[in-house]
Amino acid sequence: MRKLWFFYFVTVLTLHAKVLLVITNRNFPTDHVTPKELKAIYLDKKHLIKQQKLLPINYESNHPLRHCFEKQVLKKNRRALERYWLTAHYHGKQPPKVVKSKSMLLAYIKSVNGAIGYIDDNTSLPDDIKIVMKLECP
Repeated sequence: MRKLWFFYFVTVLTLHAKVLLVITNRNFPTDHVTPKELKAIYLDKKHLIKQQKLLPINYESNHPLRHCFEKQVLKKNRRALERYWLTAHYHGKQPPKVVKSKSMLLAYIKSVNGAIGYIDDNTSLPDDIKIVMKLECP
């Protein structure tokens, strides 16, 4: 009975795992970014890829995709991020631009070269959007 319950629990967790797609527009200068690069971009430590200025986009702080992204990519909880940006502000660093919805994120990415953001894999993407990384969120 325990084995059956364990199997059910693992199956349910696997089915509820989210996949995030890191996306850009078709003019983005590369087809892939590494997790290390992505973290540096979102912490305002990396500003260019192949001479293209980078513009990271984030969701509002209470958005579930943002929570997943911060945990998987930035490896920081909310409090640590708040402390980071408080200190970084005094060094001239800026947090990513914040949008309220997927549609706003997609519109921004389509129209601004160098913009980079993330969405869940259930979102249908237009042809002019490029996926540069996939992340799994448990």
